[in-house]
Amino acid sequence: MKSFHLLATDNLEKKNFITRLFNIFTDMRQLVIYIVLILFPVVVFAQKNMDEALAQDFLRNGDYQKAADLYEDVYSKTGSESSYSNLINCLLKLKQFDKAEKIAAKQVKRNPGILRFQIDLGNVYKQSGNSSKAKEQFNKAINDISPDMFIISETGQKFYTIAEFDYAIQTFKKGRQVMGNETLFTYDLTRLYNLKQDKTAVIEEALLQLSVNPTFLSQAKSILSSSLQEPKDFETLKNVLQRKINKEGQSPDLADLTIWLYLQQKDFNQALEKAIVFNKVLNEDGERLLTVGEVAANAEQYDIAIKAFATITSLSPKSPLFDEAKMAFISTKNKKIVAGNYKHEDILSLEKDYEQAIAEFGKNNETLYMVRGLAHLKAYYLQKTDEAIALLDDAIKTPRISYAVQAQCKLDLGDIYVISGDIWEATLLYGQVDKALRDNPMGQEARFRSARLSFWNGDFDWAKAQLDVLKASTSQLFANDALNLSLLIGDNLGPDSTNKPLKMYAHADLEIFKNQLAGAKTTLDSLRAIYPGHPLEDDILMAESKISLKKGLYSDAAKTLTEIIERFNYDIWGDDALFMLADLNENQLNNKQKAQELYERLLTQFPGSLYVLEARKRFRSLRGDILN
Repeated sequence: MKSFHLLATDNLEKKNFITRLFNIFTDMRQLVIYIVLILFPVVVFAQKNMDEALAQDFLRNGDYQKAADLYEDVYSKTGSESSYSNLINCLLKLKQFDKAEKIAAKQVKRNPGILRFQIDLGNVYKQSGNSSKAKEQFNKAINDISPDMFIISETGQKFYTIAEFDYAIQTFKKGRQVMGNETLFTYDLTRLYNLKQDKTAVIEEALLQLSVNPTFLSQAKSILSSSLQEPKDFETLKNVLQRKINKEGQSPDLADLTIWLYLQQKDFNQALEKAIVFNKVLNEDGERLLTVGEVAANAEQYDIAIKAFATITSLSPKSPLFDEAKMAFISTKNKKIVAGNYKHEDILSLEKDYEQAIAEFGKNNETLYMVRGLAHLKAYYLQKTDEAIALLDDAIKTPRISYAVQAQCKLDLGDIYVISGDIWEATLLYGQVDKALRDNPMGQEARFRSARLSFWNGDFDWAKAQLDVLKASTSQLFANDALNLSLLIGDNLGPDSTNKPLKMYAHADLEIFKNQLAGAKTTLDSLRAIYPGHPLEDDILMAESKISLKKGLYSDAAKTLTEIIERFNYDIWGDDALFMLADLNENQLNNKQKAQELYERLLTQFPGSLYVLEARKRFRSLRGDILN
């Protein structure tokens, strides 16, 4: 009995062992199946990526057949859109149009609502020469457009990628229609019109948006500015604007755009004439006149700017822009005189304008610049140094004057003491500003003027010592001026203690500062005659170019600067002469191409020049680069 019991127990244990073993095997099989199910897509995905990467290499190398075979294999297994698109592209390159048509038609059938696939099929017909079927397919895609911004943009972009610009335009216009919004897709349409060189359409699009939304004015100007390049383009805009004005009458937006057009063409006379007419017709306060005046003044068209500002000040009733226009009027008259383009009666007229404005507006931080301007006029152009000194002495004592304005008045006063020959008073004033604003650019300016005064006074060693400290100035302007004057002194100090040539040059430089231009030219001529071939020859030429600039003789200045560049290109004035000549061509002689060439030459020949940053900016602007 006991033996039977043991046998039964033994059989049961074997059975349980077998059951556990089977269960383990079953679990392992399930695990393997599970692992395979997990890894299979990964393997397939990895294989797809490898095939597509290899196909991309074939495509890049122009082996379209091998690329097509791989893309077709991937597409048949995965149906991915990227493999489909590349496959169609390869088949079109291989001119296998029947196969491409079959695949594209299949893709359309699978995705009946996706318009880009309909366009693919149309493109296959187009490439194969079946233009009627292509048009049918393209028109169907446009007819199927729904009021969905994403679909409309995608469809227009698809037409753009296959260079079907007209259909892309139709897409965006249909999109406006189904969305019920005429302001949509403006920039898409503008880009397409520009690609087609349809400037009239660009203009009409900008004007359409402006008529719907008056706040679109700045965007309209931006669109037109980037699209209209040739003179004929601006003539087209002029004609379209005039037709619109004739049809719809005057409006502030059309007036603004018309004036903007003439300013773009640099036709300041027409811009001013239109501004005067629009201001009267629209019963405005002169804002457009102010804009014309400011742009003209910046372009150094001073007579037009003066007339624009004067028109505002004469408006009745008095314009709210009167004060601003009056100050701009005086400032522009002053700029005209400083530019050397004036008669003696212009100086007397400006003196009277300054005195009336100061009496009307009073003396404070905001108006003391006019006091400084009047003092400058009296001292440098009317030889009334005593009156100029009295004006600035009084200005310095103005209640609640800011430190900066007071310091600037002291610097001006110091300069006028130099003109009057009172070197001690000038030195004292420069020192006061230096001490009060030691770490300020105005303090650096004061130190430079003090060093320059030492140079004019013949104390060359002391002047050079001060200038060498200033060469490390954080201000580019002071550093450059200090460097040039320091090098000039160092290069031309003679072996004896008299330094007569350098003293003659310093005297001429002082005469230029005093605006005694005839005397300066005589001194320079004497220096050249007494010391022919002296190392100061390039400095003499630079001084003569400055005299010509002060007189407004721009062609003479350009001729002298060109001589410096040709004969003394690698001396201290080389980069200065290049930059000055480029600036003259850009802003005075109206030779933009020459200016661009000169800026580029400066960048190449003088990469370490302090003019490099400004020269690069101007060069890029003249080249047509878009600047931030």
